[in-house]
Amino acid sequence: MEMTPQEILRNSSLLVSRDEVRAAVDGMAEAVNEYYGDRTIILLIVMTGAVLPAAWLASRLNMPLEMDFIHASRYSGATEGGEIEFRVPPRLNLQDQDILIVDDIYDIGLTLQMIEGYCHTRGARSVESAVLVRKLHDRETTDKLPRFIGMDVEDKYIFGCGMYAYEHWRHMHEIRALEIEND
Repeated sequence: MEMTPQEILRNSSLLVSRDEVRAAVDGMAEAVNEYYGDRTIILLIVMTGAVLPAAWLASRLNMPLEMDFIHASRYSGATEGGEIEFRVPPRLNLQDQDILIVDDIYDIGLTLQMIEGYCHTRGARSVESAVLVRKLHDRETTDKLPRFIGMDVEDKYIFGCGMYAYEHWRHMHEIRALEIEND
């Protein structure tokens, strides 16, 4: 069932405030700055969800960096993930580079695992990942957690801060939970 943007908001609740999001990004940036020091990195943004978190993070980083993106998706507008689809590869040469993949959310980790593997096959010197949100649940995940995690949230369908509900509300600076009632 697809809802209008207004129905989505009416059927949601605030999970993480704008100030809490800002604090999470500040904490991630501090950890990234400490980890990389003054080494040059490539910030590899996972489109489209990581656009906002990556911009917020990049604006707080102190090291030299190049920015690129990769478009890989498991959702294609749906609320549940399916097979991964690589739509656009990075344009920069990843050979002998330190790569920091930035994504919006870590749920079970398959998208990040596939992108990390891609970077390794392109000869990256190191590959780490940063996510704004990690969902807490008891489903099986990949073996490798992101090195940098902004915050943990409960296992709900969330949107805002790059994440969407039926392609809407990515641009919000707060995280909301969609409350879908089952009839």
